[in-house]
Amino acid sequence: MPPGTDLSYSWSQAASDLGQIAPIVALTGFFLLTLVADLILPRSRRGGVTAMFAVVGFAYSLGTALYRWLYGSGGYAYHKFATGDAFALFFEILFASLGILTVAVSHSYLKRRGLLESEFHILTMAAVIGMMVLASATSLVTVFLGLELFSISLYIMCGFARADFRSQEAAAKYLLVGGFASAFVLYGMALIYGGSGTTVIPDIAQRLGSASNTNPLLLLGIVLMGVGFAFKVSAAPFHMWTPDVYQGAPIPVTAFMSVGTKAAAFAMIVRVFAGGLPHLAAEWQWVLVLVSVASMVVGNLMAIVQVSLKRLLAYSGIAQAGYILIGVIAGGQNGLAAVLYYLFVYMFMNFGAFAVITLLAGPEGDRDTFANLEGLGRRNPILAVAMSVFMLSLAGFPPSVGFFGKLFLFTAGVGAGYTWLVVVAVLMSVVSVFYYIRVLIPIWSPSPALERVPASISGNFAIVLSGVASLVLGIYPTALLIAGQLGANPISPSP
Repeated sequence: MPPGTDLSYSWSQAASDLGQIAPIVALTGFFLLTLVADLILPRSRRGGVTAMFAVVGFAYSLGTALYRWLYGSGGYAYHKFATGDAFALFFEILFASLGILTVAVSHSYLKRRGLLESEFHILTMAAVIGMMVLASATSLVTVFLGLELFSISLYIMCGFARADFRSQEAAAKYLLVGGFASAFVLYGMALIYGGSGTTVIPDIAQRLGSASNTNPLLLLGIVLMGVGFAFKVSAAPFHMWTPDVYQGAPIPVTAFMSVGTKAAAFAMIVRVFAGGLPHLAAEWQWVLVLVSVASMVVGNLMAIVQVSLKRLLAYSGIAQAGYILIGVIAGGQNGLAAVLYYLFVYMFMNFGAFAVITLLAGPEGDRDTFANLEGLGRRNPILAVAMSVFMLSLAGFPPSVGFFGKLFLFTAGVGAGYTWLVVVAVLMSVVSVFYYIRVLIPIWSPSPALERVPASISGNFAIVLSGVASLVLGIYPTALLIAGQLGANPISPSP
């Protein structure tokens, strides 16, 4: 082949590979630009400028992902180490949207607390890049790369309030437990590689047949990865770090973690288990069944006795992980579409609830007790109505997105033959109504006039947007469910 032809092919292949990961490339470019801006701008202007760069970067990445969703074609990139399929694009849209909401809520919070703003936004961008890498990964190597990129960023963000002992304690706990979880995942991946001879997830699925369930390397690898994945999604019985880290970290970090970490970890579970180990489904499904039941029971029962809103939402997140696992266990297009639908709407429900608590914070620290909600209906009616929408949606009241999200998950579980698991989920959902309604009592109870809760324009924007989405996507769930079905089928593109 003539040298010119070979060079032309190389450039075209490079352009194709970059196109498949275009949302990640776009956000990485703005990430580097924000780093440079932070170095050269005077300190007094860094916060606002980096916040602007972060929002523009997330918006540009979001637009790129939407464009490729509508007009692009998914395929492999970098020798099957990554992909730009619909599954990856769905999560890239989710993570970019989460990044915009995080910057909107954290901007005023960081000023009130006197925390460094530019560094916070840079770390947020780094974490989102890692989450996007994880969603687009089609190799165990790339999976671990994305996992560690967003995990290291979150370790630092948890300890961002350097003068607050609880924040430092949260960072230390998350670092230690996260290190153990990463070790489990890495050791499990090494065993899967040993049993299959490749790290490329689609090739693993092709090389392993129905007789692979007798291979001890593969079985032990599934168990170890299952343990590590359960740590990352805050699922019981590997959940003990979650309430302490959620309570100690600054509230915007907790809000970001509660949605982003869970969504990224579920993307990892679906890629590795459903995409790479379909012939061993019976083995990993039962591992996830045990984790799902434990999560729903422990999460809902422990949430009842909490007096801190951050800890209550932490245990609520543990229970929610159990519900979402039902869709992963059910599998198929319906089960995975329900998982994608629920993860997307969970961003609005859960992040919105944390955003309301964020606006309650003062210069001295976070205010996350039930007493801090006293009289919120009179102090700031917009926040009170929004918090009511979020709590009712998390509880699953119709016509909210939480109701339809659980309906889709439970329907997929029954269709796959896990009726008893769905019965447990329904019973635990009834239990959850108690503590979600309990949050609303101080908000709307008669109380003497208290100081009004101020809200920034960006904070109000994030909360109102989340509240409207929690209602509209429940009243009209079809479009998002169809998007979830497109994202779930196929899990990986054809070579």
